[in-house]
Amino acid sequence: MEPADLEQLEHKAIVFYDGTCGFCQGTVQLVLRHNKKQDLYFAALQSGMLEALVPGQQLPEVLPDSILFYEKGRLYAESEAALRIAGYLNFPLSILSVFRIIPLSFRDFVYRFVARNRYRIAGRTESCLLPSPAQRARFVG
Repeated sequence: MEPADLEQLEHKAIVFYDGTCGFCQGTVQLVLRHNKKQDLYFAALQSGMLEALVPGQQLPEVLPDSILFYEKGRLYAESEAALRIAGYLNFPLSILSVFRIIPLSFRDFVYRFVARNRYRIAGRTESCLLPSPAQRARFVG
């Protein structure tokens, strides 16, 4: 990826998700439907975009069991990522972001339980979802 392209991405809010996880892909579809401002962008963890955008030493140890959220030069993982993403959604889903008042350790405990069981919940896929032509511009990886 060209440095100019990376510089443009540094100013976008990007959701990094497991492209082989049915639960994760379903979540991306939900976010696409409820982010009417269209100010969220998406990339599969498998795309290599995360490694290009964030130096390796800054990557969290929770990969690939976590959704990651890149916003204003910072990378968030697990429940913090999910709740920050919720803040970009339309009402009433945006209200979910108030759960950030719950202690991080408890939120991440619940998040990890769901993450460990996500393939049992929604299965595994061999390929990433196919966005509609209108949604393709929001996929950066």
